[in-house]
Amino acid sequence: MSLPSNGHEIELKLLIDPAEADRLVGSDLFGEPDHVRTTHTVYFDTPALDLAAAGFSLRVRESGGAFVQTVKALGNEAAGLMARPKWERELPGPTPMLDDERPIWQGMGDRLRMVAPLFAVDVERRSWTISQGDSVCEIVLDRGIVRAGDRQAPVCEIEIELKAGEAADLFALARRIDEVAPVWPGVMTKAERGHRLLGPVRQAARSQAATLSEGMSSAVAFQRIASACLRQFRLNEMQVDPTYPAALHQTRVAIRRLRSALSMHKDMLAGEQLSAMRSAFRDLGATLGEARDLDVLAARMEGSAYLEPVEQARRAAYERVAQALKSQRTRALLLDFSQWLSFGDWMVAAGTQTLRQAPARDTSSQILSRQFRKVRKAGRHFETLDVSGRHDLRKMAKRLRYAVEFYAPLFDDKRGRKRQKRLLDALEALQDALGALNDLAGAPQTITRLDLGADAASQIAGHVGEDKKDDLLAKAARAHEAIRAAKPFWT
Repeated sequence: MSLPSNGHEIELKLLIDPAEADRLVGSDLFGEPDHVRTTHTVYFDTPALDLAAAGFSLRVRESGGAFVQTVKALGNEAAGLMARPKWERELPGPTPMLDDERPIWQGMGDRLRMVAPLFAVDVERRSWTISQGDSVCEIVLDRGIVRAGDRQAPVCEIEIELKAGEAADLFALARRIDEVAPVWPGVMTKAERGHRLLGPVRQAARSQAATLSEGMSSAVAFQRIASACLRQFRLNEMQVDPTYPAALHQTRVAIRRLRSALSMHKDMLAGEQLSAMRSAFRDLGATLGEARDLDVLAARMEGSAYLEPVEQARRAAYERVAQALKSQRTRALLLDFSQWLSFGDWMVAAGTQTLRQAPARDTSSQILSRQFRKVRKAGRHFETLDVSGRHDLRKMAKRLRYAVEFYAPLFDDKRGRKRQKRLLDALEALQDALGALNDLAGAPQTITRLDLGADAASQIAGHVGEDKKDDLLAKAARAHEAIRAAKPFWT
């Protein structure tokens, strides 16, 4: 019997610690599972990863001697919430069939012949059918291993799939689970986990452009931008460790980008739900900022006699970061924000309907123009700016850079790309110079906070680059002039 050829999957993915998964299974929250089975799944792609580049995954799953081929397409995703088209068919064996008409195969041509196994996933799967509100959901707990060559990584995750009803009930069910065993929104599919095993051991995730298109509404564009920020946050915060400062840095960048997106679109986001979440993201960013300041200071103090006390303070700051990231407050924040992003009060507020429905290209032009004017004005008399003024300019430049990166896909013509590059290059140069100046200005405060002694500041000055201040000021001034001379790509 053939399975339905296609459908639309709406699921909430959650990560759970293996020990907590044992607690969940042993609780009476769901009772005995409807099914317990083992599955062996092989993922396929070309050597050049053409399917992944096109936004598809291809797998063949074997369970109980039956084989099912599944193709999934990436869809609009928030943190943990995934809504994706998929196509399934039964197979006589473990070899995929690529001979039918499906969107995935269009334009592949001869490359289809190169499709081969990439990695495999072996899991024990427990499943329950649960009612939540007026909805029916399937809960699946997967525990197992992803293998790619001689490398492997554990898998322990929950997927809550909506079978009937309202998607908001997925989050209500997730909160019930979190009361028994802590869970975090998951942003990586099993396919993505396998692909990561094919790359470097550690991969700090840099920001990725959201998928925006001509004619898209401002509301949908904002959702995709915010979702991309949340994804970057989760991919990096899972790797935060004092031995890998890049992960903490990119986690902090993700929070800043998200907060900037909220600020840029504040007129459209009116509602009572957002204020507390913005405050929580600000507090979390501040906690990460303390550790980041010490990362920067420690890196500049290699060889100093004061390096060890700085390292001690850095390790303590990372402990506070770990506690914050694992806290119930952060778990609730991520679930609340993901739900708000998809179903929040801002989506139905009568007073902002016109703003939500406005073309994203029009809204982005207004945002970019506003941020551009602020940066040009703030640095007009750069040589007269004090430390506070340069700090304000740096923050404005960051927001403009984020806005350019957010909305660049809507202006992806030849002229637009050239102007984008010139502006981004100038913004990056300004940020680098002002960031280094900010580190110099902040180092004495950090040293005072650590109580290292009266002579520490003078001894450390040589390690943190105080002698480079004039060169950095000149570099920043040149970069700002380049920004003032840049031509907008959004007009």
